[in-house]
Amino acid sequence: MDLLVEIVMDLIAEGLSETSKSAKVPRPIRYIAIGLIVLFSCAVIGLVFLVGYMLLQETPLGGAAFLLLGMFLAVMGVYKFRKTYLEKVCQVEESADEKQP
Repeated sequence: MDLLVEIVMDLIAEGLSETSKSAKVPRPIRYIAIGLIVLFSCAVIGLVFLVGYMLLQETPLGGAAFLLLGMFLAVMGVYKFRKTYLEKVCQVEESADEKQP
């Protein structure tokens, strides 16, 4: 059963990732896919922060480690989002401006 859930979640995650990057998919669908990816990522990072905060009261070293892990995930998530989506949007807009007379 766990294997089946893992396969289904992997298909959904991979499908959302590819859909959000494809120029063949209409913009509203791509924006919904990007929103779902961001929502899921924020939920995971939020849970890491929550576990870090709860552990901080019992085990300061473990809590600090989880908080640092949460910070790392947040920073790398923003970096990956900017690299994947914002640079691509800027390149598309620049090429569209060059085509117009």
